[in-house]
Amino acid sequence: MKFTKSIKNILVAGALLISGASCTSDFEEINTNPNIPSNQPSAAQYFTFAQLATSGVGHETPRLNSLSTGVWSMHFTTSFGTDNQTWVTGTGPMWVEEYFNNSYIKVLGNLLAAQMQLESESAGYAMMEVWRVYHAHRMADLYGHIPYSEAGKALTDGILKPKYDAQSEVYSDMINVLSAAIAKLSGGGNTFGAQDLIYGGDHAMWAKFANSLKLRLANRVGNTSAIQEALNAPLITSLDDQALIPYSGQGDVWNMGSNGDVFSFSWLLSHPSQGILNVMTGRDMDETNDDPRLSVFFDNSIADSDAKTPWYTPTISHGEVPAATNIFRVNQANLGGADSPDLLVTAAEVAFLKAEQSLSEADFIAGVNLSLSHYGLGDDVEANYPVFAAKLKADFAANAKAAILTQKWVAIIGNGPESFAEVRRNRDLFYGTILQPNVDYVKTIYDNFSFDRLDFPNSEKASNAEGVEQAKTLPDNFWWN
Repeated sequence: MKFTKSIKNILVAGALLISGASCTSDFEEINTNPNIPSNQPSAAQYFTFAQLATSGVGHETPRLNSLSTGVWSMHFTTSFGTDNQTWVTGTGPMWVEEYFNNSYIKVLGNLLAAQMQLESESAGYAMMEVWRVYHAHRMADLYGHIPYSEAGKALTDGILKPKYDAQSEVYSDMINVLSAAIAKLSGGGNTFGAQDLIYGGDHAMWAKFANSLKLRLANRVGNTSAIQEALNAPLITSLDDQALIPYSGQGDVWNMGSNGDVFSFSWLLSHPSQGILNVMTGRDMDETNDDPRLSVFFDNSIADSDAKTPWYTPTISHGEVPAATNIFRVNQANLGGADSPDLLVTAAEVAFLKAEQSLSEADFIAGVNLSLSHYGLGDDVEANYPVFAAKLKADFAANAKAAILTQKWVAIIGNGPESFAEVRRNRDLFYGTILQPNVDYVKTIYDNFSFDRLDFPNSEKASNAEGVEQAKTLPDNFWWN
């Protein structure tokens, strides 16, 4: 793909060569950066590629989501046998390496190349800053301390081995960057049009996205002033507002037209975990109070038969190689299909973030309704599913925070990095209250995670050993501690 070829050229090490003889007749020749091809893509094209690269190409998506973070957050279990235990502990070098490199080269690299063509005060530049923060927060959530302030500066400043910044400093700066971007986007207008795959270039929608992302980050680190600022600003509140990457499903799993998770689900490598099945069935055999999303997310049909496996039947254990035909599967008509969108920030998540702050039953039910509506199940849980609604309200009355976090966890299925963050952020509630040891999960594997973050990839250790060693000297004051 020509974008890939161009970005490889752009990321050639070296600083911008700015000649002092800028007033000569040879201005254009002397002041041309030899590391940038003359026929490079436009800023809009770079932005399109950076958006598509968010979910990776081929293996990158399932390795980040359905086969790793989606497992660690107990949405899925995988059937690869004993090798799978490497993924559970996050130590498989191949698995941690792909997303790290993808984020810095394919996403950040393209964003920086695009921003070099734009004025820093422009709305288009601000949109790219929001996108940069989205990726930086994912990286900081997965790896802890990360290259941030000097990341991507090989081209502009000749920094070949960027320093690592403390996660707390990264989060503080990201919230400030979002605030600055929101100010530039709140006036309305349009930049990039259809080449912006998320909002068609609409500034107001990008401001909502930025505010909602700010609420997510501020809530994670307990920044009360930033939380209040976000709550007082326009947020993602409807399905039309949601930030997502659309896919056409055209081509095969290895190109950018398809959601890469189709690989692990189509090949029956990932299945619903016992934890999420138990939560959605109420841990009983009474199907009248089951979560209506159960058959939307998962498939319990038996191969070559009209029969179905009861939802309360135990699913495969983690790492078990299935031999039966009645194993539960992911329903790819709604989740992890080739044309399933990559959900970045949803209206349901924002409603639950608001509910966390207000501890309001109305905000809680609003989050459930938005999740149901997203999957075509109506927008009124009390009217359409009264038995399930009664159970939700009873759960809320018993423990409001646990009920909110449980339904938020269910609603964000498919967004593994965010689900993994939720489990770590609320570890005490998830282990023992929301999920019961040796009932919803195998205690020896999942209880008291042996890891909270991914190890830095071998390629980074080889190319930036100084930075990796410097990261080890930074305080372990991660937001999940």
